[in-house]
Amino acid sequence: MPNKENKTEATQPSKDNLRWSEEMDEALLNALAKEALKSNRHDGSWTTEAYANVVKTLSIAIGPHITKNHIKNRMKTLKDHFAEAYDLFHHLSGFAWNPVTRKFEAEEEVWQDFIKKKPQAEKWRKMQIKHYDIMKELFGADRATGKGAATSRERIQQLDRDPIDLNDSFENIEFSDIDVNTGHDIPTFFASLDSPSAPHGQPNQLGGNSTSRGTKRKSPMNDFLEAQYEKVALEITTMADAVKEGSYLSSKLHDVAQRPVESAERQAFVAERQVLIAEKQVSLIERQVAIAEKGLAIMQQSRTRLYSESDVWDMLTELGLVGSFRMQCYQFLCENEQKKRQIFGIPPEMRLDALFHFMTAAGVRLGDMVLPENIHHYRNPNT
Repeated sequence: MPNKENKTEATQPSKDNLRWSEEMDEALLNALAKEALKSNRHDGSWTTEAYANVVKTLSIAIGPHITKNHIKNRMKTLKDHFAEAYDLFHHLSGFAWNPVTRKFEAEEEVWQDFIKKKPQAEKWRKMQIKHYDIMKELFGADRATGKGAATSRERIQQLDRDPIDLNDSFENIEFSDIDVNTGHDIPTFFASLDSPSAPHGQPNQLGGNSTSRGTKRKSPMNDFLEAQYEKVALEITTMADAVKEGSYLSSKLHDVAQRPVESAERQAFVAERQVLIAEKQVSLIERQVAIAEKGLAIMQQSRTRLYSESDVWDMLTELGLVGSFRMQCYQFLCENEQKKRQIFGIPPEMRLDALFHFMTAAGVRLGDMVLPENIHHYRNPNT
């Protein structure tokens, strides 16, 4: 049996082998925030119910191996990390925690002056502190005034549970006996209008005498007024803190919302420039194509074209030559490369006349040839 129990304990995760991720930290802090809203924390300490609820929540989100000790150990680590940043930047003008970058941000001059005073703050220019806003709500009051201090949200909840009522305690105030000299009922708290150093039996403003009995009975009213004053002052301070925190959060949310707009504007500007560059590139390519086409045409015109024997035969057939005469013309052009190029350079309707002109000039006898009717004037007159 002991071996079985030791084996069971060995398989349970401990502080050393439980690695906390950012998602696990966020789940823990959110669970603690919910318990704080339920008033499951008193004088800075979490109740047993709070720990049980957090364990249950994290067991669902992370796994059933989460224990109360895991939560306590992780809370201590997070509070130590938070305390270092909070003590440096809390109530420090010019600095603000950015929920997007998760860093403290300030102007360069502000950073330089601060680092000169506190060199240990330099690492926070690049170091992130995640979930600072939630940890400030959970742990900030402990850093400000001790473990039992309450956050603004908790102070508001306390005021809701203990509202201010200036009438509920007057019926408990003791009054002095009827003054037999004046016939008026004189409340004890009017004795406070007299000077504390006034001698006994000195007449007050209402005509009565300030007795030692009246002096002793003024303290319940003073305590009541002081308590109500403290409640009013606390509510005003809480409201001011809430307005300040709301204004700060609103300003940061506006900055966060403005950044995508500015980014979209920059992207639109870059896109417009890219379109203009693309249009210029297309225009340049079109000009280059036109120049290339002209160059190709010039090259084609200046290049010596070679005509094959098949090209010669097809041309003679198109001219209407047949029989031995076509063969004689074919032989003449194939044997005279220069004449062949010349005949192809002449317009088609003039090629037949030019062909017989070339052959006659070369001394070829055309008498025995069967000529087309339109070129009989080329026949040798001696035949």
